Order: sequence, then C-alpha cells, then structure tokens
Amino acid sequence: MSEKHITLMIISTIPDMFAEHYYFIKNVFPNLKEICKQHDIELDYLDLFYSITEEEFNTCRSIRRYFTSIDSDRTFYICFRGQKLGCIPTHEDIDQATIQKYPELVDYIGDMSFTELTVMHAIHPFEKCEDGEIKKLSPVKHSLFYFRDDHYLDELSPSQKEIYTCRPDCDDEFVQDLKLAMAKDLVVHNKREFDELKDNMANINVRKYAGIWDDNADFVDIINGYTEEYANLRSVSVDDLANFYKKLSFKDSQGGFVDFECEGKSLKDVMIEDFINELKLEFPENFS
Repeated sequence: MSEKHITLMIISTIPDMFAEHYYFIKNVFPNLKEICKQHDIELDYLDLFYSITEEEFNTCRSIRRYFTSIDSDRTFYICFRGQKLGCIPTHEDIDQATIQKYPELVDYIGDMSFTELTVMHAIHPFEKCEDGEIKKLSPVKHSLFYFRDDHYLDELSPSQKEIYTCRPDCDDEFVQDLKLAMAKDLVVHNKREFDELKDNMANINVRKYAGIWDDNADFVDIINGYTEEYANLRSVSVDDLANFYKKLSFKDSQGGFVDFECEGKSLKDVMIEDFINELKLEFPENFS
C-alpha cells in the first residue's frame, strides 16, 4: 500500500483564536500525526495566517496566498470561529493579479472578511483563471468547523473584549453580530446542501464548543507558545513569525483560554474522533 500525503489547512480570525491554534498544535496535531503514521498516511499542517510572508502582506497578496495554499491540497480544512468577524478587505487590500486569478472575488470585496472569503474558497470555491481559461474548483473534501460559545464574554473587561469581538471603529454591534451570524450560516447552508446531494465527495462537519477562561493566563504567553511550536514544526524562524503579532496592539493581555470542552468531552478527543472519521472516508483502504 503506497503512502498517502495530506496537508491539513487551518484558518481562523486572529488574534482571538491563538489559544485554539496553540491547543490544536500542542494537544491535537501530534496525536493525529501518529495515527496517520500508523495507517501509512503522512500528515502535514499549515496555518494559513502564518503561511503569508511579510512581503505578501505588505503588497496586498494575503488572500492570494490563502487561496493558493488551499488549492495545493483540497483534502482537509479546519476552521475555528468565535465572536470576531475579522477584517473586511477593500479593493486597496487585494492586488489586481489576485482578482485576475480569481475573478469572482470582485463581487465580495468590501462585504466579507478575510476569514469568510477563505471559508468560501474552501467550501464554495471561487473559479480560478489559469492560462486564460476558467477552471471550476471542487470544494475541500473534508471541512471541520468549530464554533466557540459566547458565554465567556460576560467575564471579560472592555479592553479584553476588543480582542475577542469587533473593534470599536467597526460597524455597530448589531451589524457585526448579524454579519457574523451570516458567515456561520454560510457554513451551515453548504453543509445542508452537501448532505442532501447524492454521491457528493464533500463533507462539512460543524461542532459547537466552549472555552475555559482563566483570568491569570497571559495572552502574550499563549501567542509566544504557539509561535514557537509552529516555528519548530515548520522549520522556520520564530522571529519572522513573531513579526506578525507584534504589529497587533493589545491594551489588556491578561486572561485567556486554558482548555476547551465540546459536548461534555475534551475538545481534543472530539477533534481527533472527527478527523479519524473523515480519514476513514477518504482513505478506506488504509483502515481496512
């Protein structure tokens, strides 16, 4: 049996989801990698936020990097969503070459956040122009979405809420909540549509989970921990990755999530179970 190779893509808003990213890479990914190895599957991991270079960020090519990374392996995709909509790019934030490559994108600029656009490209992908010809892309085969419960917001100070919800300079709270609900509905709608199709090769799994908040945790320590773990995994410079979050300003870095639960169990166990179930669908010959 030949060995399979897959790259697991992960996306979320930043910086409110750094704790989830750290939790995943520390507690979930090593287990998944070992399980895959036992079944002759080589598993890699790519954080789409950290996949962009500083040059790409400065020259408005971030969304192109996100899209091309997903296109490189449209097998597995994980997305965490909390109570933050994320930045909504304008025409000034996306270069012309990206629009030429993904012409449908122009219809959504100024209306959808970076994270939402990336979700769209995974589950309901924009057509891609290659060598002057339009190519219709297939949805990612296995998409796992984890929506964080909002009860923790009652425990946060106003400055902490700036990290985990919309910024004060954004639209009013009602509009933000509506846009976020619509972003999540996009996932649920596509899941319903895929579930109803016969012989459909795309699966969407949606879970709701809760974070365990600790006022004594240090937000920057969580970011540093994740950055170091990810840099070691990808064999890249810690300093280069750190430049991304150093550009973000935090008025209150105290407090953070230290663990996560889902349906009465550890989120780690649920995520591993979800992933194994999707692996069995994708590679049944490796689990026979």
